[in-house]
Amino acid sequence: MAVVRDPAFWKRFSTAIHLDEEGGYTAKPELKDLKDSDGWLAKQRRKQQRRRYVCLWFWLSFMLFVGAVFAVVIWLLNSGILKNVHLGNGSGTPSQTVVLNEATNDKVRRLVEMVVR
Repeated sequence: MAVVRDPAFWKRFSTAIHLDEEGGYTAKPELKDLKDSDGWLAKQRRKQQRRRYVCLWFWLSFMLFVGAVFAVVIWLLNSGILKNVHLGNGSGTPSQTVVLNEATNDKVRRLVEMVVR
């Protein structure tokens, strides 16, 4: 158990006890003090509730945005607008052919041809 380091503590403590015994101390706090303590707790609860609503709306908006993008991509694919968009030649290789210089070494040429096939 920790010892109280304030030397005037015991004097204040004994005075409070004597006042309490004599009836000079009222244990009932004033209404103003109760409003202040409840005010802090009420503020914290309102902050927590606001945080919940903001988080909920953020995630709902995010999911709605992702769903809208997904729906637009599906609609574009089904409508045929993206049919003319081509990436590569369809076989996974670039559509340009490799043209090698005549001075290129035979080993390098064979290696490049092997990679292109």
